[in-house]
Amino acid sequence: MKKRRKKKMSLYKKSLTVFALILLILSEAALIYVSTSLKEYENGNIDNYMSSLIKDMKKSANNKNIQKYLSYNNIESIYEKTSSFEEGYKQLFNDSKITYKESDKNTYDIYADENIIASVTLNSKPMHRLGLLSYNKYDISKIETYSKNGIYSAEVYVNSNYDLYINDVKVSEDDLVSKEEIKEYSEAYDKISLPYQNHYKITNLTKKPKITVKDKENSVNVTNENSIYYALDYFNTNDSEKAFEKLTNKDFDPLEFAKKWSLFLTADLGGERYGLYKLTPNLIEGTSIYKRAYNWATQVDITFTSLHTLDNETFTNIKVDNYVVYNELAFSVDIYLEKNMTLINGEKRVDVINDTFYFAYYDGAYRLISMKAKGEK
Repeated sequence: MKKRRKKKMSLYKKSLTVFALILLILSEAALIYVSTSLKEYENGNIDNYMSSLIKDMKKSANNKNIQKYLSYNNIESIYEKTSSFEEGYKQLFNDSKITYKESDKNTYDIYADENIIASVTLNSKPMHRLGLLSYNKYDISKIETYSKNGIYSAEVYVNSNYDLYINDVKVSEDDLVSKEEIKEYSEAYDKISLPYQNHYKITNLTKKPKITVKDKENSVNVTNENSIYYALDYFNTNDSEKAFEKLTNKDFDPLEFAKKWSLFLTADLGGERYGLYKLTPNLIEGTSIYKRAYNWATQVDITFTSLHTLDNETFTNIKVDNYVVYNELAFSVDIYLEKNMTLINGEKRVDVINDTFYFAYYDGAYRLISMKAKGEK
């Protein structure tokens, strides 16, 4: 009798244990299901999904397994001793701000700073779980990589007087995209030798390049604006003696020319054709500025200049500064002056010049090539 009771108790305990284990397993499964559902629900928010994707891409890059997401070709560059997409992507994801932006429905562009590196297209499937949760389940349909032929590039605008180096290798003319004239001297390029603004673009780089610009052996300041580099600076000074030390001919006073120009504009210069021929030794026939002066001297408009006399102290508040030397033949200078006049009715009038004058040495003299009002682009 006791044996039968013990046997029944043993069976009961076993059943209870099995039942408890079943409950435990079911509870664990339920918790896993709830946890998985909540995780999927969280990733059903596109911002969370993309942030998680970018985080995993960075992890893959650090583990040199970025090919899990981004494809690339084997390339070589004369500007890199060794090209390595693995090292390059590791650097990119660690040194750049990685963001994304929707470009089309379910398509998102991924950026490293301002540069697009990939475009991700997602599959989206509506889901319902736990009777309460409704969300989209995302997975990757395809990834288009924009850096198959290089992760980095270097776009540089540099004064043609200077030499450009990428990773200490001098850049060749093969990478020259265009040569742009200094627009204020556009009418003088066929007459004298002038520098250009060289536009270079170097691609097929896997690592962030070291960009150096030199004027002979001296380093030149390089600035970076939205991943485009500039080294267009020219010698700049407020000291006329220092400026003319770098120029071919030193026997010229831009202020005296500016005073003549001011007097000419109000018919005060004197001489044939209102003094035009006092200006022409410093102009080039056929240029826009020459035509402007010639038309003013020969057409009727100049006769409508208000009758006036020049004050004894004709020019005041004179300022001559910001000399920019482009090469040994060309310079610009900012000139401000006030010309004081009294109209025939006794009214005082001040005529102001506030311009940048662009001169070039041509045919034995400095000639005015163009003028630009201060503040004018």
